[in-house]
Amino acid sequence: MTQTAARWLDLGVLVFVNFLWAAEFPAYKIASETMDAAAMNVWTLVFSVALLLPLLWWERTKRPMRAGGRKTARSVWDFVLLGLLGIVPSSLWLAWGIARSTSANASILSLTIPIMMVVMGIFFLGERFTLARGLSLLLAMLGTALISIDDITHASFGGKLLIGNIVIFIAGAGSAFLNSYGKVVLVRFSELEVLIYSYVVGIAGCALWSVFDPHPFYEASGYPWQAWVSVLVLGAFPWGIAMVLFFWVLKRLEVAQVSVSVYLTALFGVILSVAFLHEKMTVIQLAGGGLVLAATVFLTVFENARKTVS
Repeated sequence: MTQTAARWLDLGVLVFVNFLWAAEFPAYKIASETMDAAAMNVWTLVFSVALLLPLLWWERTKRPMRAGGRKTARSVWDFVLLGLLGIVPSSLWLAWGIARSTSANASILSLTIPIMMVVMGIFFLGERFTLARGLSLLLAMLGTALISIDDITHASFGGKLLIGNIVIFIAGAGSAFLNSYGKVVLVRFSELEVLIYSYVVGIAGCALWSVFDPHPFYEASGYPWQAWVSVLVLGAFPWGIAMVLFFWVLKRLEVAQVSVSVYLTALFGVILSVAFLHEKMTVIQLAGGGLVLAATVFLTVFENARKTVS
């Protein structure tokens, strides 16, 4: 495969990943009607691990574990950090925060995730922050703001919602940490290893939280089948296939290049609402989507081409 084809493949994978991430919102909504946030995330991660374990076994048969990936104190610590500071906040705390704030506020606060990814990429990986990357980030942020114009006009950051907003922001920081520090660990482990080991820690953290909820995760007999189907979808697609593909691209590109693509989730959220909820996409939202897509294409495809030429 030529370098140009590989860059377009990276772009296509990122677009597909964000489509799967956008599709998680209906599933979360259905499952959360009968499940507490902690129980929902415990079972979501359990299903993800169950899906990914056969793939890890197949990977091990084709490629034995590298020497650098053997169990060490540092490796255990890395997965504890990814699980407790990455998985738990981006799954459990986000749901907890939205329940005490609004989805509109969550949409606004999510605009900070790519920015935090870039900052953490500089801190953890020594990546460069170039003018082109800064302009692309601003362009994508502007596009997402246009897509989410209704949420922006209805957002409220008053005192009653302060705790929920703070938790949502921390959850976004957890997502950024998972994506940036995950690349550090990917040097020594495969995508499947990083996800499975981090998910196991995340399951333990969510399960511990769930014990103090009115309906702990182990009281699973009362959930309707719709909730189980939704959790299965969440575990298989957004937290399963999408994360494996995202980490695969993350290993090939820098965090700053991948960060802008996260804004595509908002675009696909609107497209799915138009397709399944019969909502309308405005010209402003369409223009915003074009800006986000243009910024993603530039950093994923053309910046790499410029680096190759230089």
